[in-house]
Amino acid sequence: MIYAQVRFTVEDIAIWKPVFEEAAALRKSFGSLSAQAFSKADSQNEIMVLLRFESREEATQMFQSPEFRAVTQRGKMLAPPEVTFFNEVITLDS
Repeated sequence: MIYAQVRFTVEDIAIWKPVFEEAAALRKSFGSLSAQAFSKADSQNEIMVLLRFESREEATQMFQSPEFRAVTQRGKMLAPPEVTFFNEVITLDS
């Protein structure tokens, strides 16, 4: 299991959100198991997405795909997203 944290800024969150929702099939086709999106509390157009994938290879393939680039354009991202991969160390219910 691998997690991808994706950070980016969009022109308008109201334009980006439906594009993100529509891209669920794309994410699933590359092994995404879940996706959560957050906007910065004091700047709603700054977005952080946390994705969980079956493998890093599938995640990397998605981020490099023409389909992903098309989604970023439709979502009006102002710059390429910054992607960081994480391995889960522990999960606690608190």
